[in-house]
Amino acid sequence: MDGLFINIGYNPNTAFLPNEIKLDEEGHVLVDSNFETSIKGIFAAGDVVTKKYKQGVIAASEGCIAGLNAASYLHEMI
Repeated sequence: MDGLFINIGYNPNTAFLPNEIKLDEEGHVLVDSNFETSIKGIFAAGDVVTKKYKQGVIAASEGCIAGLNAASYLHEMI
């Protein structure tokens, strides 16, 4: 064997979120294509959202996209 990848799994830490933010049956935050949650102006990204692949580089990319969309949302509020 040249290598081994162990996936230990985890439960998303979303218990602190208000009930208005919709979650899937496993507790992951549901978001739209802009990473906005069911509450307008609240964004989520990374391993806490529902998706097939959970990798650091994907989470970082989603965080960047969510951050840009959040900044755009705030700019529109001005």
